[in-house]
Amino acid sequence: MKELIEVLDENGHKTGIIKTKSEIKRNGDYHRAIRVIIVNSANEVLFQKRSNKKKMFPNLWSIYLTGHVKAYEESTDAIIREVKEEIGIDILSDELEYLYTIKDEKKKNNYDERIFFDTYLLRKDIDINEIKMNNEVIGVQYLTIDEINYLIENNSKMIIPNDYDVILDVLKEKKNVKIKVFSKT
Repeated sequence: MKELIEVLDENGHKTGIIKTKSEIKRNGDYHRAIRVIIVNSANEVLFQKRSNKKKMFPNLWSIYLTGHVKAYEESTDAIIREVKEEIGIDILSDELEYLYTIKDEKKKNNYDERIFFDTYLLRKDIDINEIKMNNEVIGVQYLTIDEINYLIENNSKMIIPNDYDVILDVLKEKKNVKIKVFSKT
């Protein structure tokens, strides 16, 4: 079954138009995706290694679990679904804290990618040995903020380039994780 996604306008509002994921990408339509950063009580961030079968950033480590928001789904519902699908962990919506939304527009191969990324924080102690990875995630590890900084400062080719400056500022500011809202449009 093809994944159905709702088209958004240029301000991130729902249009009521539903298309397949491939149609949205082909047409360069705005749509919504989620990103969730998982942080444990030691303030370590759960990094996930993406499968070599992923079209974007194969075999690289990511600070986020990501996914598209399906039609008729809210961002928090998409996160709950993606966390279960990708690492086999059940979570509740009240465990999620909204961080910010970024409007991301890129030219990719033969199409325009236009996504509103809703970014959330999940503060949860997850035992790595309890994680059940699927075919999208092939490895997990916790990293401290200092370790993440080291990778960024040394231009590591092992991690996906992201808005790490914003994330690190947020995590450093909040040892007990009270996140400020940041919007980049």
